Amino acid sequence: MTEPTEQATTYTVLFVDDEPNILRAIKRALFTMDITLLLADSGAKALELMSNNEVHVVISDMKMPQMSGAELLEQVAINYPDTFRVVLTGYADIESTIKAVNQGKIHRYLQKPWDNQELISVVEEGLERVKLKAENTRLQKLTRLQNKKLRDVNASLEQVVQKRTRQIKAALNKIEKHNIAMEQVLFNVISINPNINGKFAIEVSELASKLARIARLEKDEIKQVRYAGLICELGLLGLETEDFKAPFSKLKYQQQQNYLSQTKQAALILAPAHELHQVSDIIEFQFEHYNGSGLYNKVAKEIPAGARILAIARDYWRLVTGRMSGVEMSPRDAKLEMKKHRNTRYDGEFLDLLLEAEDVTTSKLLSTSLKASQLKAGMVLAQNLYNDSHILILPEGHVFSDATIQKLVHFEEERGKAFSIQIEPEELSATISE
Repeated sequence: MTEPTEQATTYTVLFVDDEPNILRAIKRALFTMDITLLLADSGAKALELMSNNEVHVVISDMKMPQMSGAELLEQVAINYPDTFRVVLTGYADIESTIKAVNQGKIHRYLQKPWDNQELISVVEEGLERVKLKAENTRLQKLTRLQNKKLRDVNASLEQVVQKRTRQIKAALNKIEKHNIAMEQVLFNVISINPNINGKFAIEVSELASKLARIARLEKDEIKQVRYAGLICELGLLGLETEDFKAPFSKLKYQQQQNYLSQTKQAALILAPAHELHQVSDIIEFQFEHYNGSGLYNKVAKEIPAGARILAIARDYWRLVTGRMSGVEMSPRDAKLEMKKHRNTRYDGEFLDLLLEAEDVTTSKLLSTSLKASQLKAGMVLAQNLYNDSHILILPEGHVFSDATIQKLVHFEEERGKAFSIQIEPEELSATISE
């Protein structure tokens, strides 16, 4: 029995934008790549091209007449699920961006104006993913055809399998990193809204994760609590500004009910992201009371531990910042106020962690703070790095390269002052970067 022969494959990339000058710029940017480049000036034209050509990567502008990028990518996801999908947009159109993420199931996000090298990297990433899936299919077919020979070639095949497994694991790790990046983009979508305070979310996230660590939750649970705190106000994107702009006690009864409904809005937004269902549960049940008198009247054992911790961290900062009553409280007074609701509104065991740890709101990391010019390739970021507008620049755990260091140096020059970049200890950085 002969083995199937490999044939050279020409990969096709489709770019969609209603502006001719953008299409010309893309043609110049991707000129050196060994691909077939198709250009479309509308969603309808793009779908026509895809019906007549096998398209491996599609990049669509968000804002187009007749059919938006979100609508186009939604149809591509349904009819061509193996096609790598990329949306190109600015941060201004938050609603359409969320729609594209949810309905179009996009794999990557590019911001206008794009960097040509970044664009090429995204295309290469998409093609690599397509090649990996095709290679995986080819190997499965080959394994079936050679099943009768398996005993004779077992030793050599085992080596091949191990090699392929390493390759697949490496590819999955790469995909996981991109998933994390998309999660961080979701926080930026929230933080860019002028009516939602990104700094508040950062403080809630940091406090919630510290309480979770002191409570000795599992590593994955701590990560979930940390991220839930970061996007705890995701549901506000679906509310009118007057329902959450004023302190909670100043809102009218219906406005308070609307404010509390943000948890349902957040659960709806996160529904397509099945891998985030635990984070979604933490956010959805954050307004449950320990004694069962909360939004859904759930008893303590039905409320995720992460949600009980998030409620404490959230309300602590709501009291300190005046978002609860309109009057800012000192940390001491905020704790005293929360103590009144021990084992009624808040889980007493978790609340005690806040009440007993005087420095719980202070960042105490076993890390080194450096400027961008002091960084070296291979160092590991110990704490999320934000700009002055509380937009996430780099996520915790990022391994610095020469390219990212140069970008930070450029950011510092534009900013006019240095960042305080928290770096993991040298021995830990070496372990993570291996």
